[in-house]
Amino acid sequence: RITKRFTAADLYRFSDEVITTLQLTSAFQQAHCILAYYSLNDEVNTHALLQDYCLEKRFILPIVDGDELLLKEFRDTQQMKKGALGIFEPIGNVFTDLDLIDLIIVPGRAFDRKLNRIGRGKGYYDRLLSQLSCPKVGICFDFQLFDDIPFEDWDIKMDMVVTQNEIVIG
Repeated sequence: RITKRFTAADLYRFSDEVITTLQLTSAFQQAHCILAYYSLNDEVNTHALLQDYCLEKRFILPIVDGDELLLKEFRDTQQMKKGALGIFEPIGNVFTDLDLIDLIIVPGRAFDRKLNRIGRGKGYYDRLLSQLSCPKVGICFDFQLFDDIPFEDWDIKMDMVVTQNEIVIG
């Protein structure tokens, strides 16, 4: 894995830089209801972002349910449990009012400057993103952004990709 080149402290520092860049975007500043994700160790860390903004913005997080992603509202880390794939998920009722979501923050293994994304290969996000019309912002480390990556017809493009040092807009 490419992330093995970096220590946990490096990735934490890089995450801080990505999140700081994201916070400067008008897409984030103007959003009220954000579909985000609770990060794994090799992803841009979103834990502080969720905690820092949960009182002023509404965060919705995906939970794995079979082959699909269901959505639940994030309140705080005390109301989370470890889900099917070892990812922490909010507890509570399923969130179904997709029209309220005005921004999506999307993880990925790789992105390119044409706004394509490679995920973990199960298509969870592509199926979910195809149901939503709001802006989709991919966040990643600088080393995960490429000029070109392979993509399929069903892959959903991002509207913006944010890294530590770059914002790519379509």
